[in-house]
Amino acid sequence: MGYRAALMNDRNEASRSAATAEAHALRAEFSRYPSLAALHASPDWPRLGWRLDAHLDGVRLTPARGPDGPPRGPTRVRVVHWNLEHGNRFEPIAGALRTHPLLAGADVVSLNEVDLGMARSGNRDVAAELAARLGLHCAWGAMFLESTRGRDDDAATAAAEDNRESLFGLALLSRWPITASWLVPLPGPEALLFDREHMAGRFVALVCELAHPIAPFTAVTVHLEVHRTRAHRATQMRLLLESLAGVGRPLVLAGDWNTHTFDRGRRLAALAAAWALLAQPSQALSARLARPDRGPHGETLFDALREAGFAWDPYMDGVPTLALRFSRLGEVHALPWPLRALASRGLAWAERRARLRLDWIATRGFRSDLGRGHTVTGLDGPGLASDHAPVVAELAFR
Repeated sequence: MGYRAALMNDRNEASRSAATAEAHALRAEFSRYPSLAALHASPDWPRLGWRLDAHLDGVRLTPARGPDGPPRGPTRVRVVHWNLEHGNRFEPIAGALRTHPLLAGADVVSLNEVDLGMARSGNRDVAAELAARLGLHCAWGAMFLESTRGRDDDAATAAAEDNRESLFGLALLSRWPITASWLVPLPGPEALLFDREHMAGRFVALVCELAHPIAPFTAVTVHLEVHRTRAHRATQMRLLLESLAGVGRPLVLAGDWNTHTFDRGRRLAALAAAWALLAQPSQALSARLARPDRGPHGETLFDALREAGFAWDPYMDGVPTLALRFSRLGEVHALPWPLRALASRGLAWAERRARLRLDWIATRGFRSDLGRGHTVTGLDGPGLASDHAPVVAELAFR
């Protein structure tokens, strides 16, 4: 390693050490408060809020290490979106993005649930390491500071040591340089996440301007909330689209939009969802869950996309991207133990029917008549690369 590279490495490690120390200090402070309301009512909140904002703020940019690779064609762009389940199973993810025939050579990669310094994913900078493997430019933005080492299946992959920076966010990787980037704050159920899992932060979308040599365009990734209603997700989408209204370039908007079609958080919502999964005819249930952009239970965020001039239908094939696991639902954990055991046995067969289309790619300013899309199955499920399947879109410029 040369002197300059060694100096840069030392600076990066010093920066990571400082961020780790601040993350641990904030986690210790937040552990004293049983709820977000109690934290906000504390006289310490102005100081702690400022420190949390500083820890989460900004977009971390990592340029590609080599020259920009050749695109697939001068007028076409391959976009991949994938919810990585934190990057817990890093090597299968990296291998798929490098070698799978539908994923390899992607020009733009949208990533959700991307850790930075979390024990469950080996304390990696997941986005930057993936970008280095793929030879792509990288932008990463934080959403939440995590106060625990993880949940659900995270212990199976966790490193022995504690979290470092303790951050959870989203990322965009690009074949072409990222000339500008910013975060768009969005409303969400922050109190629920803090009270239940001691996650502190906010929902955001990550926006990047990409220097395509022929037609520069804008790429956006967003992970919408999962714990509330269709109306909540539609509000998040509308606010994001309002922030993008003045963008004149072609736009790619991708993400896990959590389009499960159920209005969680409402009274009797769990009962309504259980009834649909148990009693709705299989064909009708499959249509509802695989095409949440239409029908009586459709997600109204697609109305906002349509009004803003976005197209998504050419890029989706109606294949589900996530198989629901009831063991991960708060509604099941909230049941008393006897009812929880009964529900787990009684709904086991319904779990096989609960296959959801949560992940999407939409565009504005591209030729949607020449677009096509695929869902890449076989990489998703327990013990595999992620709990979500990646989706791919082939875009054509006008």
